[in-house]
Amino acid sequence: MPSDELQDELVEEKAVVPSLSLHGQVEIRNHSIAWTLKLQVEQASRAYVIKDIAHFIFLIFQKEDYFVSQKIGTIRLSLDQFNQASQNLLLYIKKYFIDRNEHSYFKFSYGISPRDCGRYLETPVSYLNDLVPLFQALDVFQYVTSKAEYPLIFLDDSPFIPEEEIFKVVKSNNHYEIINTAYFGFIIQEKLWIRHNHFHIIKEEHRYFLDKLATWIYHYQESSPLIFSQENKAELMQICNIISNYVPISLPDELQIHDFIPTFAFSKTRNEIALNMVWSFGEKQVHSKQDLLTLPYTYQASKARKIYHQLLSAGFKEEFHSLSKIKIVDFFLKELPRFRTLGQVQLDESLEKLLVEDPAVIDIFDDEGFLSVQFDFSMISEDEIEKAIQALWNQESHYQTKQGKVLVFDDESLKVAQSLQDLRAKFSDGKIKMHKSRAFSLSETFKDNEHINFSRDFKKMAYDLTHPEEFDIKPYEVKAKLRSYQKEGVKWLSMLDHYHFGGILADDMGLGKTLQTITLLEANLKPDQKALILAPASLLYNWKEEFRKFVPHKQVEVAYSSKTERIKQIEKSATITITSYPSFRSDLKHYQKQSYDYLILDEAQMIKNSQTKTAQALREFDVKTCYALSGTPIENRLEEIWSIFQIVLPGLLPSKKEFSKLSPQLVAKLIQPFVLRRKKDEVLTELPELSEHLYSNELSSSQKTLYLAQLRRMQEMVSGASAYEIKRHKIEILAGLTRLRQICNTPALFLEDYKGDSGKMDSLFELLDTIREKGSRPLIFSQFTSMLDLIEQELEKKEMSHFKITGQTPSDKRQEMVYLFNQGEKDCFLISLKAGGTGLNLTGADTVILCELWWNPAVEMQAIGRSHRLGQTKQVDVYRLITLGTIEEKIQELQESKKELFNTVLEGQESRSNLSVDDIKEILGVE
Repeated sequence: MPSDELQDELVEEKAVVPSLSLHGQVEIRNHSIAWTLKLQVEQASRAYVIKDIAHFIFLIFQKEDYFVSQKIGTIRLSLDQFNQASQNLLLYIKKYFIDRNEHSYFKFSYGISPRDCGRYLETPVSYLNDLVPLFQALDVFQYVTSKAEYPLIFLDDSPFIPEEEIFKVVKSNNHYEIINTAYFGFIIQEKLWIRHNHFHIIKEEHRYFLDKLATWIYHYQESSPLIFSQENKAELMQICNIISNYVPISLPDELQIHDFIPTFAFSKTRNEIALNMVWSFGEKQVHSKQDLLTLPYTYQASKARKIYHQLLSAGFKEEFHSLSKIKIVDFFLKELPRFRTLGQVQLDESLEKLLVEDPAVIDIFDDEGFLSVQFDFSMISEDEIEKAIQALWNQESHYQTKQGKVLVFDDESLKVAQSLQDLRAKFSDGKIKMHKSRAFSLSETFKDNEHINFSRDFKKMAYDLTHPEEFDIKPYEVKAKLRSYQKEGVKWLSMLDHYHFGGILADDMGLGKTLQTITLLEANLKPDQKALILAPASLLYNWKEEFRKFVPHKQVEVAYSSKTERIKQIEKSATITITSYPSFRSDLKHYQKQSYDYLILDEAQMIKNSQTKTAQALREFDVKTCYALSGTPIENRLEEIWSIFQIVLPGLLPSKKEFSKLSPQLVAKLIQPFVLRRKKDEVLTELPELSEHLYSNELSSSQKTLYLAQLRRMQEMVSGASAYEIKRHKIEILAGLTRLRQICNTPALFLEDYKGDSGKMDSLFELLDTIREKGSRPLIFSQFTSMLDLIEQELEKKEMSHFKITGQTPSDKRQEMVYLFNQGEKDCFLISLKAGGTGLNLTGADTVILCELWWNPAVEMQAIGRSHRLGQTKQVDVYRLITLGTIEEKIQELQESKKELFNTVLEGQESRSNLSVDDIKEILGVE
């Protein structure tokens, strides 16, 4: 039967791989902007000019043939053959033709003889803002002139500040001369000024003057000046003012353009707002337009235009003294901020009393198991605070009081309200509350906000969440010497317990999660309190033995036998009760009659699927504090961590639907304080080296015949199938993949009369001979119990003694075999990957053999951790048996991608998670 991990991991079918792309070019022809395109065919040595752009695009959208060249011939065109940048451009040009009703190809009557577009697409200046980014996104683009070629075009919104001076104004006798001192460029259609590769779209009000300037440059030598008499000084300054908006111009002192600072003084009349404006040129002040005419120099015309435009926007006239009937709310919210960007603003007393701009003072405190957030607004009466908070919560820009005051919400307050909603705070009955588990996220989000006050209790909780190693714990007595990292683990668990938080202890396999948990219970479990521990059946007696070893005074019961016996054991109400996940699910109502203060979920990946009955039962079970223990809380998909936290710390993560939208990086941030993970190579510097090897073999001839036949059947099933079809037949496909893996081991796993050889079996026993000669003792893992049976038969022939654990081995018998093996009995240990891959301490072995690669690398990590763990004194060698030229090589590549998801959420790296339809096709060698 195929693995559960694979059955949920199929995604959408792979899209068509682009094989065509466009190259673009633009030039100026006959005072017009002319675009050309070239077609690049994958693998071709050069791109080919498209001689009729309109016809070419028509063929693409009709999916018809196009002749490229004698060498390449004719190809069938379609949009999805092009890369994304080319597709974007093609869609735009098609729309351009249709909108402008150009070219009969894009009219609905195709019987009309098409007008030839040719190789040049000539467009008005108004299309530049759209076309330049589209063309520059292509793999190859250039702007071509007679003197140079440029890979980029800079439009008007890019800074255009040439280093050299282009124009100079000099005074000569009674007139002024404008001298062109450097390359000016040229003007297209009176709308576009081009200089080198800088394209400036000319504002309408500037066109007359710039066109006049350009005409002079075109018709006279550069040394011939443009002359203005003293009487035409105003026209000269107008042209200079305009030129200065685009390029540098040098002026004599008396014509220098001076900056100024405007002051806007507003006052409130009965129904209007009055403005008195002053422009300050240093010590000289201007109070009217008439005063401007008396200035001995000119002023920044562009700045003046912005001011006049703002006056009109606010309902004033283009005067220094004016009235506006604008509503007070609109003035405060829209126009006042704009005036502040232009100059200094003064408000009279009546306006100041109506405007409330002070940011809210925010208090955050612990409130009966929740976090409460309280906003306080100055100058707002107590009876209107709730309505003001509601407006802020709704992301409104302001709140107007009954007295007419306008409370303007600053950006920071709006961001705080939005951040609180992002953290799933709830606003109800005038109060904002959120789950206490989000204290860490709240503290991190607002740590630099000076307007937020955290209560002392909140600060202590946030500090403890970020510094658990400093948390003071109660004395404890365990018959073991804890390492420093284990003591820190107990402090972390105790800190969470203090605040009634659950968490996941995700230490690497072999770092003593069991001991840390037992120490937690010893230190914190009061005489009248009880704990319930759930574990895989194979580990129940291991837990009991660990309690006996470390805290023998604790009353411990294992509820694992017939239902009648289990109920009796439950009703004994022992201090510690240990049971299996299936037994707990079956006995849920009996456990609910008891009162447990602690729930420990060992190997918590067992509840990674939130839809299982066990996970549902645990969500119904009421307990004060719950901890999950798992070296691999994520094995395949991100939602597995969601399932565990719904039990361990409900309320921390959003609904499943909302959670699915979160990135692994954001999930990692949310769960950070509630997951503790240490890796062996980080904390056990004295742990012996782990050496991993790929031990390859080849299919025997009889294996190869069966393998290729099965592979062909699988390829025929998947080749050409859509993602939907693959999902519909996923059981058959996954069963077929399992059959391929069995053949890689030996066809004897499913063919009783198979008499041929097996490359992997031969390779395995060659390896075992070498291991025995070295005096090493191996653990041999396989997912197929029938594989273990075949290995067992061969071991008996070779007189190699062994133990074997499968799903049928009783729990107490397993512990006995583990003990004897660690004492030196038997040569090797055969273990079913699922039955014995977790929880066992087998440091008596110094070699691990994985007979086949598993889809999920986390399972392999667990298996390796049986030997490479605390207490191991020898180097551990890991051998992965892999059959060359088969899907096992593809599985190895797949494992790497699954490791990335685990690392992202628990160790902060990037990832992707699922076995996709593309993965299936790649494994089977299907294009």
